[in-house]
Amino acid sequence: MGTILLYENEIEEKLHLNAIRAIAKETGIPEEKVGLIYEAALEKMKEHARVKDFLPILVKREVMGMLLKLTESAHEGVCA
Repeated sequence: MGTILLYENEIEEKLHLNAIRAIAKETGIPEEKVGLIYEAALEKMKEHARVKDFLPILVKREVMGMLLKLTESAHEGVCA
């Protein structure tokens, strides 16, 4: 397995950073934490992606789903 270049150019980097900021704003989770999760998901998806134009949308959806599950799990633990 080769090394994946996470951001191929500045435009792509800005698109992904904007997605990270949007997730952080929507969830109230700090950008640094969202960024770690987002970039890990991006790396996995980018490895297999043929068309990369939709990656910001797909990764954002994946990360929001992951964060929702984590939030629900944490909430269930508090309520139990």
